[in-house]
Amino acid sequence: MKAYELGFGESADELTALPGKPIETDLPGARVAGWCGGRAPGIGTAAWPRSPVTGLPMIHVITLGLPEEYRRKGEDLVALSLFQADDHVATAVEGVAELLGSTAPTAGQAPDPFLAAVAATAAARHPQQRDLEDLIGGAHALLWLTAEEFAAPRIDPPADIRPAGLGDHYRRGQNAWDDSAPETTVWLGERTGDPNTGIAPSEDGAGGYVAAWSSDDEQLEAFWSSVEGTSHLGGTIMPCQGMPEGLTPYVFELEDGVGGLNLGGGNAQIDLESDVFDWAQ
Repeated sequence: MKAYELGFGESADELTALPGKPIETDLPGARVAGWCGGRAPGIGTAAWPRSPVTGLPMIHVITLGLPEEYRRKGEDLVALSLFQADDHVATAVEGVAELLGSTAPTAGQAPDPFLAAVAATAAARHPQQRDLEDLIGGAHALLWLTAEEFAAPRIDPPADIRPAGLGDHYRRGQNAWDDSAPETTVWLGERTGDPNTGIAPSEDGAGGYVAAWSSDDEQLEAFWSSVEGTSHLGGTIMPCQGMPEGLTPYVFELEDGVGGLNLGGGNAQIDLESDVFDWAQ
């Protein structure tokens, strides 16, 4: 098993640790593995995930083609896409949660084009969509993609037909109509020298896991310094607060700002085997 670093940019020779930031990263042998921000993969416009609070389309954070060992939901599911609503303080729109839960529109809701689009999203829901809710109530969606979906032409968000009042910055949370980050190519390169490759993260050293910054070994300290603040598949994780429980060697750690992801300056851990999801700032 290998661990992999993510790099961002349009050239393998000029990659950065975060999209659009000046912190350069060196990924020998890096290959194009997807993109972050902007458009979504070819899942069909109606299937674009929406906030269960506001009904607004979530931002597309990242779509990433996975190395074979990280395809933990089946050999035919070769990539994943993550979306975020950041709607934990948004004002709820009446009827949205029920419609996204596949409740049929009422006679009063059916003529409303915005609510009709929300209902259409429920009907077109991607079969491999997993709804993720963080500890503060914010909604995310993780989609596992087939090779055909990953290779299909990228799609724009649904048409903006929101009613008046859903554009207020302090009430709506993030959405793909207002907050989409610039589309940036994502690259993968092998992470070498990580003592925790193939080992499930653990605070107590179970399985031989060595938690970041837990040793005075100069080589380990140099390695941890070199990978701090990078997004990656497998290997040593660096949660901003406590270690999430239930992680496996197949964890995807994603940094704040990638594809517009808002984690308050922190990072997230998404386990591709156990489905554990957590983040902290």
